[in-house]
Amino acid sequence: MNNIELAVKEMRRCVSELGMTGFELGSNINGKNLDHPDFDPLYKEAQDLDVCLFIHPWDMHDWDGRLKKYWLPWLVGMPSETAQTICCILMGGILHKFPRLKLCFAHGGGAYPIISGRVSHGFKVRPDLCATDCSTNPREFHGKFWTDSLVHDPNALRLLIETVGKDKIVLGTDYPFPLGELEPGKVVEEYKDFDDKDRDQLLWKNAVDLLRLDESKLSSSNFQK
Repeated sequence: MNNIELAVKEMRRCVSELGMTGFELGSNINGKNLDHPDFDPLYKEAQDLDVCLFIHPWDMHDWDGRLKKYWLPWLVGMPSETAQTICCILMGGILHKFPRLKLCFAHGGGAYPIISGRVSHGFKVRPDLCATDCSTNPREFHGKFWTDSLVHDPNALRLLIETVGKDKIVLGTDYPFPLGELEPGKVVEEYKDFDDKDRDQLLWKNAVDLLRLDESKLSSSNFQK
């Protein structure tokens, strides 16, 4: 991402030679938010190739050192960083310029679901600050991007479903890091408002659709035990 021209070439190579259907980006690139116009060629290429961009937080805010204790960079900084990235993507008009771009955000979109109402309201009351690059309220883009399911809590999962929709959530594990679920998919499997179809959607079917995988090649017989 330090050289967008080379990044685009590498994306093409990975798709054509390796058959890849997804790539991972950090939540900012050398301090540039992901709505920066430098990244538009990559988004266009990803849209044209129909591949997913998975966005994971990194380089979290330190706020003058106040996050150094209690593992707060990971507990508070990461959700905040992801929420900031989603806001920049939506208010920066990235999904307006590239409406078929597949973006998936880690950790259930971080803090974004809980602040989405605040963001939408702020967009309405201060368009001079929030609507400078895109006139579409961020709420209108809900359901047009994906998140993973790694929220650790059924109430958070309920809010995430209400924000992006059941068909836009894929299983998240955060493997191999300790903040991942010890039993991947447990929150989804135990969510009391789900039927079997809903569980299958979040556990694997949505990912199959997002990554354009061949379902017939995903049976357990194709994996070594």
